[in-house]
Amino acid sequence: MGKPYQECSGRTLRWFIETKMDLAYRSSGLGIKSLSSNEAGSSIAQLYTFEQYEIVKRKRLSPTSTLLTAQPTTFGSRAYRSRLDSKKIAEVSENSIWSVQVKHPLLNIARLYTPLPPILTEPSRPAWVDPTGRVPDDPEEDQLRFLVRANPDGELSKYLSRLQPGAHLELRGPYREYALPDKVKEIVFLAGGTGIAPALQLAHTLLDRDENAQKPTIRILWANRFEKDCQGAIIEPPPPPESVLERAWTTIFGRGSAQPANRKFGTRDQSPIVEELSTLKQNNPGAFDVSYFADDQQRFITKQDLRKRLESSAKPGTHSPLSDDAGKKLILISGPDGFVEHFAGPKVWKQGRELQGDLGGVLKRMNPPGWTIWKL
Repeated sequence: MGKPYQECSGRTLRWFIETKMDLAYRSSGLGIKSLSSNEAGSSIAQLYTFEQYEIVKRKRLSPTSTLLTAQPTTFGSRAYRSRLDSKKIAEVSENSIWSVQVKHPLLNIARLYTPLPPILTEPSRPAWVDPTGRVPDDPEEDQLRFLVRANPDGELSKYLSRLQPGAHLELRGPYREYALPDKVKEIVFLAGGTGIAPALQLAHTLLDRDENAQKPTIRILWANRFEKDCQGAIIEPPPPPESVLERAWTTIFGRGSAQPANRKFGTRDQSPIVEELSTLKQNNPGAFDVSYFADDQQRFITKQDLRKRLESSAKPGTHSPLSDDAGKKLILISGPDGFVEHFAGPKVWKQGRELQGDLGGVLKRMNPPGWTIWKL
């Protein structure tokens, strides 16, 4: 998965910039500044104030990852409670990947976290979507879920990993990270670690639509450092050797590591994230697929794995409700900086903005025709 990301970079630096802008606009009386640019990674980057949420659930998924559920804090009565703008969340979640800023209460640093999609309250409507614009009366309808991985070099992630139910959390947003094109035919999503959160969010947005809506084909390749991070999943078996020399070496010496491809798990052994991915696959046969990779099992995402997913759209019988010219084909990459850089090259900062930068890495060498590539 590449080198560990540094917490005080990228998303954290953006918070320092926005905070200075926020103070400047407040002192000048000009109000709230709204930016509009997918390149900036925040096309609805309105400078909200931080709101207080309370941790109501905490589940340890592995030695390094934790699932937190937070809901608005109630002050005295239900007449007033801290909350993010529900209508704005409904607006951005309809056609984009979005995040909120989480602030460390002592160190004055913050970082963008992408909430996991909510548990569906109806077959096709997430809890944060209310077409009438009504503000929910039940705090549970405003719950946000976060997948947190404790990074030894990240003060905020270590802080969040230690939070227990009853602890308070300061959030602001939402921030649009990536606006989806109007028509999408196919998506291949490379997710590293907690990068699965935007992948899940995207899948729910596009696949849990009205039955008559056009839905794309989505393939997720999820890589983790440890198999325990995707407990209950079946790790992708190794690809067949590509060269004559490699085939001969494999025949004589084997692959050098035990592969868990034939090991099966029951539903009760699955982590909540794997359960949700399995449910999506079951509910969307042919339209959704996910493959699992784990560093400690010596199973990494290879160029051959990626080529297989990119070329599958050309095979007869491949699911696609859209005609060949009716939608875009997207490759999205999300995860630690080293993971993104390995597959698509690094993002860059220029004049206070986080930009895509030049295409590099594996995808530059592959140069897949007809695909739009975006680094999250």
